[in-house]
Amino acid sequence: MTDRRVVRTNQALRAAFRKLAQQYRFREITVQQLTAEANINRKTFYLHFDSIDDLADSFTAEIADQLLGLLLREPANHDPFQHPGVWFDRLSAYFDEAPTFYTFILTSDDYSFLSRRVKHRVAAGLAADFQQDYQLSATDAKLGVNFLIDSTLTLFRLYITKQLGISKAEFRQRMVTLNLKGMQGFLALTGSK
Repeated sequence: MTDRRVVRTNQALRAAFRKLAQQYRFREITVQQLTAEANINRKTFYLHFDSIDDLADSFTAEIADQLLGLLLREPANHDPFQHPGVWFDRLSAYFDEAPTFYTFILTSDDYSFLSRRVKHRVAAGLAADFQQDYQLSATDAKLGVNFLIDSTLTLFRLYITKQLGISKAEFRQRMVTLNLKGMQGFLALTGSK
């Protein structure tokens, strides 16, 4: 059982990071600022996290786990080739409902390194499924999954930050077509099913 003080301190540090991240670039945030904002002492910070990077990574792990849960969620219509648009619909709903801070992490230029960590974690989590589902080698599964995750999250980033100037329906159609056609060509190249 987790001590309530540990939980409260963790929550306070995470809240402090969320607030400071939206005010400062990552390298500008100090442990002193975090502990002052969280109303804890410096030693307590280091009992919970090794570094500010470690604290930030707790968010990337959480976001990646949520995204993996969406993309692999049953029913079996999670297959983006048999059911084009299912990933778009699930991710669109995620971004509509996600905490503002998660969207900030996934779309901010200053925090793009955290977005890349999320992409890597999600891709790693999907690779084994792709390898099995499409009878791909480990290398080809990794290539295919990274293509899909990177392009999908990058396109969502462009849409959310209003860099595309198209409707949601147009965005969905274009993204689904790009991902589907790209992966169909790749799967044909690899000789998978």
